[in-house]
Amino acid sequence: MTQRIRMFCLTIVIVTFAVWPAMAARETHVYGIANFGGTGQCGSSGMTHPVHVDTAAAFASWFTALKTAGLWEDVRIHDNGNARGSYFTDKSKAASCSCTGDDAHTDFGADEADVIYVHTHGGHSESPAFSSLSMGNSSYDCSVQTDQNMLWNSDLDLAVIKACESGDYDTWKNGGYRQAFTKHSSVFRMWNAFHGDSSCGDHVTAYVKWYVESSTYDGVGENWLDAAYDDNGGDGGDDCPVSIVIGETHNKRVSLFENGGWKDRKDTGTKTGSTYFYFKGCAPSGGRKLPN
Repeated sequence: MTQRIRMFCLTIVIVTFAVWPAMAARETHVYGIANFGGTGQCGSSGMTHPVHVDTAAAFASWFTALKTAGLWEDVRIHDNGNARGSYFTDKSKAASCSCTGDDAHTDFGADEADVIYVHTHGGHSESPAFSSLSMGNSSYDCSVQTDQNMLWNSDLDLAVIKACESGDYDTWKNGGYRQAFTKHSSVFRMWNAFHGDSSCGDHVTAYVKWYVESSTYDGVGENWLDAAYDDNGGDGGDDCPVSIVIGETHNKRVSLFENGGWKDRKDTGTKTGSTYFYFKGCAPSGGRKLPN
């Protein structure tokens, strides 16, 4: 792996908490949200990007192949209007966002799967600290936030988020991820996303295909950075993928980043700390230059 990767950690001390074992189920849900601005849709027509469903299909296709080989159990595709804000909202947070919490809905909810992939538009705030994802059905929440909607306290282990500003460095520092969407007893352990804006096009489908196929047994975090990074050659416009790994020790978090995969979702223990993996000096639009 290139020497440009740097890691930062935030850890708190907890006297005692139980550790849940890794879940044995093998389920994948993908959400490609490409259509905006039409009847029943969220956002405006200018947000429409057909490639969002193409990358979701590429991600799902590998798990379908694993399923055919008897190595996976279930794959679900929920694109556009089938990607509801309720599927990313925990019931315990439904009152705060005045929306429906249905993230554990069988075969649909994001917290009902072990692995999810989402391709949509995103944004972030540093204070209050959160990232947001655009949804596809205007009958539900059109934007879901890591703080007000999400709580990964059921089955979800790994999330891959192809959305601008979905893994902002300062949002992470200010508690907008681990402290917002996990409990210490959560099984959730990895949020692969982007600091700043990220480019979109057919090249994304190609690198998502390479990434998902290369990460079956190891490199589930490291491969994401290798696949999605793009140096624009200047002081802005880079694609800056990041991997936020959550767990009780630095060594366990590094182990998942380097050696974990879809079939080897390494247990990182109680979710009392996180490590932020990134390319130092990466300079995107929509976010500050990452530290050296």
